Amino acid sequence: MAAEYVATMWLLFIFMFFPILNLGCVGFNAFFLWFATNLAATTGAKSQCFQAAVQIPAGTGTWYPGAYDTARTKAAEIRNIFPGIGWAIAADNPEVRLIAQPIDPASLLPAYQHVGPGPVPVADRDKTDTDVYTLLLRVTIRGFAAPLIAVPWFDVPGLSKPMDLLVNSQAQFENPPGLMY
Repeated sequence: MAAEYVATMWLLFIFMFFPILNLGCVGFNAFFLWFATNLAATTGAKSQCFQAAVQIPAGTGTWYPGAYDTARTKAAEIRNIFPGIGWAIAADNPEVRLIAQPIDPASLLPAYQHVGPGPVPVADRDKTDTDVYTLLLRVTIRGFAAPLIAVPWFDVPGLSKPMDLLVNSQAQFENPPGLMY
């Protein structure tokens, strides 16, 4: 009779504890993926420009990268800290996007979006006017959150293999004149 209790406990342990542990770890890792995206957006939004590096003070100061490079670097830094998250690195992953939304919706002005790399085109620089538009920096990552223990004989995302996620975060761009560069 005692042997039956031990077998029952082992079955409960294997079929209840490990799946719950894996799902919990996927939840934590999904938070860390969001954290990487959020920190990349808020750090990139503080940059002096969108694409080009800027020297402050001019001629003798420190070089600061643009929002595109700053956001991608910060996201990679967070990814390297947490081994349960990751993404395929490409020119558009993490994606850094400038969004210009009209302040007055009754004005019927179109919204504008520019995806990095590359500065805002000269023809679209009127979209950086802060009297007309609200300027946002959005970072999007197509990545994964891995479970603690990969189980090769199951094929359930999040339970036995990494779960693919699309995470984005945005922040108000803090230096609108710098969007020209």
